[in-house]
Amino acid sequence: MAEWMENVEKAIARIMADKVYTSAEFKRERDTFNSLCKDLERTEVKKWLAQILEILMAERNKDQQKTEGDKLDALIQKHEELIPSVQKTAVMVDLYWKCYAYGDELKPHVEFLDGIMLSSTRDIAPSCVENVDELIERQEKSLSQLDAKRTVVVDLIGKGKVILEHPDKPKFLEANVKRIEEGWGDTKQKAQDRLQLLNETKDAFIGYAENSETIVTEFEVAEEEIKKVKKIFNLESGNVDLKKRQDLFAKSNTTVTGLFSSINANMTCMSITIPEDKKKILAKEIKAVEEKLEVLGRFKSTVTKIEELVAALTAFDSSLKVIDGWMGAATAELKDIKEASGGMLPEDRVARTMDLQEDIAAKLEIIKTCAATEAALLPQGDNVPADAQVFKDELARITKYVIDLQNNTKIECDKYSNDVKFWAEFRTGIKEFSPWMAGAEKAAGEGLAKPADLAEVKTLNDKVNAFDKTCVNYLKVLTAAQAAAQKMTTHTEADAEVAALKARFDAVKAVADSWVKKCDVLVKEWVLLDNTVTELNSWVAKDKSSEGENQFSLEKMESTLGELKNIFKQKEKLVEGL
Repeated sequence: MAEWMENVEKAIARIMADKVYTSAEFKRERDTFNSLCKDLERTEVKKWLAQILEILMAERNKDQQKTEGDKLDALIQKHEELIPSVQKTAVMVDLYWKCYAYGDELKPHVEFLDGIMLSSTRDIAPSCVENVDELIERQEKSLSQLDAKRTVVVDLIGKGKVILEHPDKPKFLEANVKRIEEGWGDTKQKAQDRLQLLNETKDAFIGYAENSETIVTEFEVAEEEIKKVKKIFNLESGNVDLKKRQDLFAKSNTTVTGLFSSINANMTCMSITIPEDKKKILAKEIKAVEEKLEVLGRFKSTVTKIEELVAALTAFDSSLKVIDGWMGAATAELKDIKEASGGMLPEDRVARTMDLQEDIAAKLEIIKTCAATEAALLPQGDNVPADAQVFKDELARITKYVIDLQNNTKIECDKYSNDVKFWAEFRTGIKEFSPWMAGAEKAAGEGLAKPADLAEVKTLNDKVNAFDKTCVNYLKVLTAAQAAAQKMTTHTEADAEVAALKARFDAVKAVADSWVKKCDVLVKEWVLLDNTVTELNSWVAKDKSSEGENQFSLEKMESTLGELKNIFKQKEKLVEGL
């Protein structure tokens, strides 16, 4: 019995060990355990053991009987204690057997998933679209098989999860459930990924062939469009044509670039699966296509040249229009200078004409630049296109007009430059004459002092004659200023100023002439009076001398005194008239 219990304990230990058996191995352990434990609780065994012990101990002493009895009791006690463990193990055996049976049930499905996984992940190397079609067909079949197994697999997963709810479940059960659950998801995903890759590869094969053919056509279209590009010198038509060329280039560039990108994308996709020798062939083909992309550079360069031509023509046309608009204003300015010159100082006229000359010179520099642009931009020689000839004619017209305007302005400026010199001479004379004129008018207004004797008369006469001589000299100054003014282009203002000063001078000169005349008569009368008085005094003295009284004549004295009286009255009258 002890040996039997030992065997039972060993059987329990093997069943409860962490080792994972195959289902056949576990079945053997289960059968062994069940065989050992089938008579575990039979009471007859205990009675039989007690009877045998009693027979064997009948002739033995009491101590030995007691010892052997204790051993039997201990064995029975151990047997009784083993019963719960055996019962629990029996339950576990049933549970474990379910788990191993579940594993056996999973096995074919796991093997099926492994086969699908293997076919979905193995290396493939299709070299043409037909190979890809065959692989797609196989992969679609695998996915169909997966879909057909889906219900069975889902049920198995559910069954395993129910067993997992048992608290004493073996560890390997969770791994089995996880394997089928995750294996199903991973296999389905891998199969779908492989099918997607195959479909993308098929599209890449087809796309590569179509795009390679299309891009050749687009290269030819670009070449033809480059040949159609021509220079147009009519701005409106040129801008319309430029817009058309820009749109054509943009379309061609977008199309070709997109096709080349698609070809590279096709190559990238195919390179995942195609063999190395096929990759090398396709790489050479793509390299050849890439070399032909240079047509886009030539197309862009050609369109850029037309853009530059139109931009240059636009700037050229704008410059001509600006100068053409300016010509009217410049001509009006010269006309205004001519017509308004009478109301301007010569300095102002010269300043305005010089400003105009500077403006003209600046415009001529622009015209010079335009001429250089025209030579570089427009066709030269014979057979110039009509639209280009329009620009040439306009430039020639503007150039001639501005040069003529420059010459006319220079002539006027030269005239006004001489006017400045003559105006300076005129103003110098006027500045010299005007202060004297003011002083002369003041002197003429004040009149002459009344002389008291002949000496004062002579002094006054000298002063008057000097004043009159000064008038004559300053008249020369005024006349010289007038002569300078007459040399100016316009001298209306100067003539008016000279006329006003001449009128003032004439008034003063008239006074001076009157003074000269009066003083001359006064001097003569005063000298006559003084001589008469002297003569009379001499005569009277002589009569009183040795010649005697007989020579004294009363009549002569009366006559002399009367004459003296008349001379005195005349002198007084002249003095009052000063």
